[in-house]
Amino acid sequence: MPGPHQVVIIGGGFAGLATARRLGRADVQITVVDRHNYHLFQPLLYQVATAVLSAGDIASPIRAILRRQKNTRVMLADARSIDIHNRIVHLDTGSISYDTLALATGASHSYFGHDEWGRFAPGLKTLDDALEIRRRVLLAFERAERAADPATRQLC
Repeated sequence: MPGPHQVVIIGGGFAGLATARRLGRADVQITVVDRHNYHLFQPLLYQVATAVLSAGDIASPIRAILRRQKNTRVMLADARSIDIHNRIVHLDTGSISYDTLALATGASHSYFGHDEWGRFAPGLKTLDDALEIRRRVLLAFERAERAADPATRQLC
């Protein structure tokens, strides 16, 4: 006798969590797979980048968000490939089979074939992006504070 219907959701962002929550009372077994163990509230990344908020203020553990759902588990893993014929997701930590697959992997920034632009215009999609921008801004303030010449200070 087969077990419960297996739903695999790749991505713990807004779409992935909404899908998992919608299925929270369904007669299915849900597995949420994400490469991070936290859900990132991306609309506030700019506030982390400008040092108004800390990273922990906009990142919540996925397991805590879904803790009341008895039919849901969370896996920290990176999806590498999908075998749609055999209904298997290959992860960096192994494989998982599914009956239904939901892809909610999010987005990344694009420089339209000009990756060299990234040095001057960093993306702002991840916590690492926000922390790198914060680092650059704060270091520029430090350089400006140490500069004795007003013209040099303007360049920082």
